[in-house]
Amino acid sequence: MPPLDAIAAAIRTVLHDTGRDAKAISPEMLLAADLGLDSLDLAQTIVLLERSLGVDPFRSAPAAAPRPAIRTVSDLVSIYSSALNSPRPHTP
Repeated sequence: MPPLDAIAAAIRTVLHDTGRDAKAISPEMLLAADLGLDSLDLAQTIVLLERSLGVDPFRSAPAAAPRPAIRTVSDLVSIYSSALNSPRPHTP
C-alpha cells in the first residue's frame, strides 16, 4: 500500500474511532488545523501505520538525529516513504 493511502486510512480510522468525520485527506492538509488531530491522535495514527506498513521510522532513526517536524499529511508521507525505501536490517 502506498504511504499516502496507508496514512489516509490510519487518520480516517482515528477520526472515526473518536467520533469525528472521516474527511477526504490530501497531502497539503495540516494535521491539527485541517484534520483536528491532537498529539494522542497522532500517536494512535503512528501505531496504526507501524502495524500496516511494518516500519517505525522514529525507532530506526539514530538517537542523535533531529526529529522531523510533523505538521502536514505530506510530512508523514515523506517520513514513511524514506523509511520504506531505506535498507532494513535482517531479522532471523
